[in-house]
Amino acid sequence: MINDAGPIIAGVLIGLSILNWWLIMGRPVWMRIASSAVIFALLTVAVVYTAGSPLEPRFVEEMAPGRVAQQVIVTLWWLLGARLSVELTRATTLIKQFSGEGRLFPDLIGALIYLAVLLTIVKTVFGFPIGGLVATSGIIAIVLGLALQNTLADVFAGIAVGIERPYTIGDLVWFEGPIEGEIIQVNWRSVQIKTFGNDIATVPNSVVAKSRLINRSVPTTRRSDVVHVSCDAVLAPERVFELLQWAILLCPDVLETPAPSAALTRIGKRMNDYEISFSVATSGALWRTKSTLLKEVLRQFRSAGMIAGRLPAMAENGADTPDQMRKILDIALFEALPLQCRDWLAGQITRRGLQPGETLFAEGDKEASLFIVASGVLEVSRSADGASTRIGRIGPGDYIGEIGLLTGAGHSAGVKALTRCVVYELKKEHLAPLLTEEPQLLHDFEASARRGQALIDRSVAASVGVNAVPSGQLLDRMRAFFRLHSH
Repeated sequence: MINDAGPIIAGVLIGLSILNWWLIMGRPVWMRIASSAVIFALLTVAVVYTAGSPLEPRFVEEMAPGRVAQQVIVTLWWLLGARLSVELTRATTLIKQFSGEGRLFPDLIGALIYLAVLLTIVKTVFGFPIGGLVATSGIIAIVLGLALQNTLADVFAGIAVGIERPYTIGDLVWFEGPIEGEIIQVNWRSVQIKTFGNDIATVPNSVVAKSRLINRSVPTTRRSDVVHVSCDAVLAPERVFELLQWAILLCPDVLETPAPSAALTRIGKRMNDYEISFSVATSGALWRTKSTLLKEVLRQFRSAGMIAGRLPAMAENGADTPDQMRKILDIALFEALPLQCRDWLAGQITRRGLQPGETLFAEGDKEASLFIVASGVLEVSRSADGASTRIGRIGPGDYIGEIGLLTGAGHSAGVKALTRCVVYELKKEHLAPLLTEEPQLLHDFEASARRGQALIDRSVAASVGVNAVPSGQLLDRMRAFFRLHSH
C-alpha cells in the first residue's frame, strides 16, 4: 500500500515545494518561514507514513518501485528543514539586530547547514560512505585554499571582526587611510561605507582587521571639534573672547552641553592664536557648523572693525562717522534706493544700546520701526501654548521689523538681547518725508521687502513679519499706512 502511494505522495510534495518556492520569492521573512513550516509539517507526516524516521529511514527493497519515491520524500524533508533553519537564523539576526555581522554570519551559518544536510542525505538516504568523500573534500579544500587565500583571509578576518563587533550598520566610522562615513553593509568579504561625499567605499575585511579605526557613534553620536582663529596681538584678549562667544551663540547646531568655550592658545609678536571648542549632535552637522562658526566669527570681527589687524573703527561711545552710517544702510531693503536717498536716511537713523535680557520689542507690538543690528546677538522667539519658543538668533548686519515699518502690522514674534547690543532704528517718521517727496519709491520698497523676506539667510529675522500682511496686499497696505495715492 505504501509502495503504491509513495510516487503519488512524492509527486504532490514536489509540486507543493516548487509552488511554495515560486510564491514566496521576495516576500517578507515571516511569510517565508510560515509557508516553509507548513510544507515541512506535511513532509514530516509523509516521511513518517512512507519511511518511518527521517534519521533512520526504512526503505523498501533496492529495486522496488516505491524506493525512489521514499528517497525523494526524505531528501525533500532534509532540504526543506535546512532551508527553514537558515530562514530562522536570518530572522533571529534581524530581530536581535546583529547588524554588526550584516550578511556575514547568516551566510556562513547557512552554508554550514546546507553542507551538513548534504552529507547527511548522501549517507542516510543513498547509503554512500562519506569518509572517502570527506578525505577527497579535504584535498580539494587545500587546493582551493591556496588559490583563494586572499579571499579566505577576508572571510576569516570578517569572522574575527564580527566577533569583536567594533561597529554596527549605521555607525559613523573613520578607517585609517583615511576613509570616513556610514557603515551600510558588512558581508563575508568586505565592509561597504557611504562616505560624506555620497560615494560607496568597499574595504576588504582583511584590511579592516589590520587598520586603526574610530567609531564616532559610540558611546554617543556627539562630535567635538575645534576652530582656530588668529587676531592682531594689539587687541585685548577679553574683547576677542567676547566676540568669539557672540559668534558661538549664532551657530544653531552648537550644543549647549557640553558648553562651548574659547581659549588663547599662543601669544606672538604680531598675531595671537585662539581656539574655539564646540560639540554637535551628529557627524553630519560637523562641517556645516565649522563653516557657520567661521562665518560668524568673520561677521563679528567685521562689525568691530578688526579685519586685517585694524583696531575697531567704531568707537564705543557711539561717535559714528558718516561713512559708517551709510554702510549701516547697505542692506537688501534699501538696495534699490538712489545713493542720495540712502545718504538722507543715514542722517535720520538713531543709535540704541541694549543690555543682556533687555527687550527690543514684544510679540504683537505695532512699533513702526526698522532695526539694524550693528553688534551683539539678539534672540527671536514666539509664544506657543503659554510657553516661549525660540525661533533663532540674529547678529551684526541683520535687520528686523521691515514689515512693521512699512505697514504698521504687529510683530508676530518678540526680540530680546542675549548680549550687550547696538542697534540702529529707522522709524516711520524718518521714512515718511522721503516717500511723500518720492512716492514712486514705494514700489522699490515693496519689491525689496518681498525679496528680503524670501532670502534664505534671513529666515529668522523674516519670521517677525510672517503672515502679518496677506500675499498681494503689501503695496496697498504701504500706501494706506503712509497715506499715499496710487501712482
